[in-house]
Amino acid sequence: MIYQHRLIVARSGRLEKRNEIFQREMLAALDEHGSLLIGAWEVLVGPETGSGVYQLRQFESLSAWERHQENVRRDRQTSGRQGKLYPSLDAVDTAIVRSAERARPLPGQWPGADSLQTMPCGIFEQRVLHFRPDTVGEHHALYFAEVMPALEREGAALAGFFDTVIGPGSMNAGSHRSIELRRFPDLAAWQRWREAQDSDASLRMLLRERWAPLVDRVESQLLRPMPYSRIR
Repeated sequence: MIYQHRLIVARSGRLEKRNEIFQREMLAALDEHGSLLIGAWEVLVGPETGSGVYQLRQFESLSAWERHQENVRRDRQTSGRQGKLYPSLDAVDTAIVRSAERARPLPGQWPGADSLQTMPCGIFEQRVLHFRPDTVGEHHALYFAEVMPALEREGAALAGFFDTVIGPGSMNAGSHRSIELRRFPDLAAWQRWREAQDSDASLRMLLRERWAPLVDRVESQLLRPMPYSRIR
C-alpha cells in the first residue's frame, strides 16, 4: 500500500466552509474514484491551528494513485465540485508515503462511513521527522525496538509511521523524512507522556541522549479526528 498525505489550509475563518463543502460534495465522489480516505484530522495545536486539515488516503500502489489522478482530471463533474472548494483554500501540500519497513501494516479494509459515529475518538500527535541521510537506518532500528514500546507502555499507540516516497525528503535510494502518527486516548494521556520524559530517568535517557541525536529536526502538531476519519 501507499498513502497520499496532504495538508489543506483554509485561513481567515474559511475552514468550516471548506469542511462543509468537502463532506457534502467531494467525500463520496473521491471514494468512488478509488481514493479511500482513511484519516482526516483538524489541527488542534501547532502551526495552522484552526485553519489546517490533514488527510491520509490509501491506494494499492503508485500506479493506482496515478490512475486515480487521471480519472479525477477526466471527470468533469468532480472538477466542478472541486471548483466549489477552491475559493476556501489558501494552500495544499501533498506527499506520497508508505509504511516504514518495521512499522505495523495498516489494515487493507476499513469500516464504512455509517459505522464511524459509534467509534471512540482519540487525540493524535503528528510528528514530521527530518534526518540526515546517514542516520535513517539507525534511527528506525532504535525507534521500533525501544521508543515505540516505551510510548505504548505509557498508554499511547502508534497509529502509523511512514517514510516519504515522493515529496520533501525523498531520495532515489530512500527517504530522510518520516511521519509519525501517535494516538492518545485524550489530552490528559498526552500530558502524562510529556511529564514522564522528565520524571522517568530511563525514558529521559532514551529520548534525549540516544534518540534525539539521530534526528535533525521535528515538526509537531496535535490533531483531532474529523467526523468521517476512519483512523480515530
